[in-house]
Amino acid sequence: MEKKCKMQSKKIEKMKMKTRKLVPIFILFLFLPLLFLSSTTAQVGVAEKRVEIKCDFPAQKIEAGDTATFELTLVNHGDTATYSLRWWAYREAKKWDMKFKDGDREVYKVMLPTGGTRTVTFEVETPGDAEVGEYPIHVDIGDGHITLYVKITKTHKGEKGTLVLTVVDKDGEKVKGATVSVYKSDTLIGQMMTTAEGEVSIELPEGTYKVVIEKAGYKSEEEKNVKIGIGRTTDLGIIPLEKELFFADVSVKSPSKTVMVGKNPVYEFEIKNVGKCDDTYRLIVQGLPDKWYARYKESAAGTEEISEIFIKSGDAKTLYLEFVPPYNVETGEYNFTSVIESESSTKQYEQNLTLKLRGSYDMYVYSSRYRYEVNKGDTVSFDVSVSNRGSGGSLTNISLEVSAPEGWSADVTPKSVASLKPGDRRTFTIKAVPPADIVASDYKLNVRVKSDQTEKEDEFWVEVKEQSNIAIYGAVILVLVILSLWYMFRKYGRR
Repeated sequence: MEKKCKMQSKKIEKMKMKTRKLVPIFILFLFLPLLFLSSTTAQVGVAEKRVEIKCDFPAQKIEAGDTATFELTLVNHGDTATYSLRWWAYREAKKWDMKFKDGDREVYKVMLPTGGTRTVTFEVETPGDAEVGEYPIHVDIGDGHITLYVKITKTHKGEKGTLVLTVVDKDGEKVKGATVSVYKSDTLIGQMMTTAEGEVSIELPEGTYKVVIEKAGYKSEEEKNVKIGIGRTTDLGIIPLEKELFFADVSVKSPSKTVMVGKNPVYEFEIKNVGKCDDTYRLIVQGLPDKWYARYKESAAGTEEISEIFIKSGDAKTLYLEFVPPYNVETGEYNFTSVIESESSTKQYEQNLTLKLRGSYDMYVYSSRYRYEVNKGDTVSFDVSVSNRGSGGSLTNISLEVSAPEGWSADVTPKSVASLKPGDRRTFTIKAVPPADIVASDYKLNVRVKSDQTEKEDEFWVEVKEQSNIAIYGAVILVLVILSLWYMFRKYGRR
């Protein structure tokens, strides 16, 4: 037993010895995976941190509508690789226009060499109606991350934007009177002409527009995709226009005139050759009525007619267009067209002219007598003549009104005359009857002659007398005398 116990004790000791030898090996196998995992984790940690993003000024203050610009410095601590450029934001900032740029080019990826450094510009364009406040913007490049901040200090919500530009010719001279039209799709939104300095300023709602610049004698220019921001000014700078080879600027001082019949109206023209080349212009008048005459002259008082005129490039000349109506011309409105035609091109320059002819209305009223006598119960009759001594204008709807004392009756023949041309005359007959019980005296009759154009008034006197019996008495006496003589002759004549 004692032997067996010793032998078992030795076996246990041997096993313990073996176990002690296996423990380090077991421990080594136990920790090797952990060391591998730790090493792998460390390597992964280094890979995730290989891109570093730096910005000297990661927070900026601007007004709504302005653009914040961040200069980002990228440092590569790992191997050479190409990385995407990404950004993200919250709230309304995620709708803003943001881009990465290298100079003037927009970029979205960057290649970083091992240990290399690159600079990328990050632009944040804010809308004009952005609310006041601070907006964080997150930028991720590879495993690098940075948070940038844009603080809006003032909003322009509810305001319009402004478009400004300056128009010049190829020589740098300012172009006055150029038309600047702003379109959204095909709809005209705004239009304005340039000042004497060639400048224009137009207020517009926020949006993207097409701008067209036009001027007679110049080739038009067009600017597309012009962005107008709320409360901000968009300056297109200097827009040069190129002159056309042949073009004239024709203007008339007063295209509408009113004159009296008997006078010749004269219109003053200026023709300016704004083309690159000299040119000759033919002078034409269209729309002349029958028996009318028109002529172009180089002076207002001159009589020499011209049919064409030569003008050097850049020069201007003044012309006069005189119209000669016929003697019997009617009053009213007349329309003509002056046509200036280029001999070197197919261009025609038309000016619409309006002429209003007015007549002089001179109505003359007269009678052979202005005083008449009448006995009680008799009728007085007299004539009144009306003549048109005006020039060119007819008197229309002519009638007479007689104002007589109470109890009188008056009648006019004819009642009215429809029209009386210049130089014509019409006679009206007035018959007036005093009342039977009128007292013998002088009475006044007022006669008013009226027309659509003018009126005249005249007065006539009528003397009313008592009826006399002297003539009757004389006739009776005369009859008695004759009868007496006849009787005496019969009685004593035979003896």
